[in-house]
Amino acid sequence: MKKSHSTFISKKYYLNDIIVLVIGLFAIIGFVRAWGDMHETFTEHSVANITLDTWNLFYYSLRTTMRFAIGMVWSLLFSIVFAVLAARYVPLRRVILPFVNFMESVPLVGFLTFTTVYFLGLYPHSVMGLECAAIFAVFTGQAWNMMLTLYQTLRIVPRELDEAARSFNYNPWQRFWRLEFIYSVPGLLWNAMVSQSAAWFALVASEAIPVSDKSVELPGVGSYIAEALAQQNVHAIVFAVIALAANIIVLDQLVFRPLVRYTARFKYEDVAANRTAGSSWFYNSLSFSHVGAFLAVVLRTLTNLWLFKLPQLWYALGLHKLFRITAKANWLWSSIWYLVVVVACAKYGYQLWEYFPKQYFAMLPEWMLLTSARVVAAMLLSIVIFTPLGVWIGMNPRLVKFFQPIIQILAAIPPNIFYPLIAAFIAVYHQDLGWWAIPMIMLGTQWYVLFNVIAGVTAIPSQITEVSQTFGLRSFKWWRYYMLPAIFPYIVTGIISAAGGAWNSAIAAEVIQWGATTLSTTGLGGFISVVTDAGKNPEAALGCVAMCALVALCVIFVWQPLYRVAETKFKYD
Repeated sequence: MKKSHSTFISKKYYLNDIIVLVIGLFAIIGFVRAWGDMHETFTEHSVANITLDTWNLFYYSLRTTMRFAIGMVWSLLFSIVFAVLAARYVPLRRVILPFVNFMESVPLVGFLTFTTVYFLGLYPHSVMGLECAAIFAVFTGQAWNMMLTLYQTLRIVPRELDEAARSFNYNPWQRFWRLEFIYSVPGLLWNAMVSQSAAWFALVASEAIPVSDKSVELPGVGSYIAEALAQQNVHAIVFAVIALAANIIVLDQLVFRPLVRYTARFKYEDVAANRTAGSSWFYNSLSFSHVGAFLAVVLRTLTNLWLFKLPQLWYALGLHKLFRITAKANWLWSSIWYLVVVVACAKYGYQLWEYFPKQYFAMLPEWMLLTSARVVAAMLLSIVIFTPLGVWIGMNPRLVKFFQPIIQILAAIPPNIFYPLIAAFIAVYHQDLGWWAIPMIMLGTQWYVLFNVIAGVTAIPSQITEVSQTFGLRSFKWWRYYMLPAIFPYIVTGIISAAGGAWNSAIAAEVIQWGATTLSTTGLGGFISVVTDAGKNPEAALGCVAMCALVALCVIFVWQPLYRVAETKFKYD
């Protein structure tokens, strides 16, 4: 009997080895092929025009997935570095947070032309320059939201956990990687998943890049969608959506779901949780395979090097003493930092002022007011509708497991795919966009709120839930004294991220086109869209700066106060 059981386990291990090796082999071959194509020589004929042949979607999906993978890695590195700097150093925080909020809300189309010129200069006569521009667009859709989430969770690490880490004499490096980063991983992972929505949205613009007097289309799902919309090809749009769904499902099954399963152990719990971690067939295949065991040994070796050997080298070289010496002159570094920021703002602000066309100044206030009203309305509706929905889903692990891939697919579909349907309806019944732009802006905001609320609910410690049950909280009191305070930091992060998505969506929502039919409404987003399509860079720069001014007002009078409330009042201590 024991021999039969061991034989069954051995066969299971070898079967899992075959599954893992086959998936790994296909992934390596695909990425090597895509990476090689990314280094082609760039001429006016080197990047072929996108064709709507359905079979091409396999190759286009491979190229798009490569851009996603590279963009995700850069987004994670950016998030870790700048979230730590913002959380640790007040002078840097006062610049990093406004900068991230600006960049999150600055419209992609407003600076895509300038970044394209920069990357083409880095890689002359190579398709890699265009690929870098597309990857940077994906980066802008992911990095800001991920960085804000990591910063927010670093600021609310429970005090008793920090004291426990210090009692074990962890140095700052170990304290971050063994406590703060681990505590932040579940929320960071959820936001990495929801950030795909903005990245897919960016791909529609970034895979069709303006170069000189024409547009170059890089092979990808985004450029395929753009071409299908331009040709009014409903058949191609349907297959593009199917390809998008397939991409999201593959990423979910092979990357995100195994990570969610693995990081469930990092949830902060003082008591045994009643909720079980989501299952993952690929995670189980890796866990019960010889390949997975080998990878585990390699990861443990790298972890030991990263957590213990590097700090030992740091202290052996005496760099910690130099760090302490420089820390005593923080007032000097802060003064120099603020001086550099002020001088840079003054210099480039003057250059922008000279660059701006002055004839639009009188009309800007009205456009800004109209677009702001639509954005605020879209955000409020998203909060009112999707906060209760996110709580309902997050409270039930089975619902989380069921809805997670569905929400990911819906969030990853670029909102402008739905715009032609809305345009056809409006053209028949109303002939004008007006306030109909609000539901279209919501398509770029609602998923941020929903994902962050679900992440907040799943991160609530079980002892807090048990206390609410002990006091018998119901209905309004349950929301006021338990649920809303528990998920408030996540709601704040979701609102800020949703604001960035809303400003970007407003540009596409205030001017929509379906073939020869064009509908528009007055607003700042419509102005940016029109002048960008016309190649009027000074006007586009003016519109982007005006939108940044609106964002600055939000940062000063809304986001920073909300941050302070989330960090001080609604924190587990």
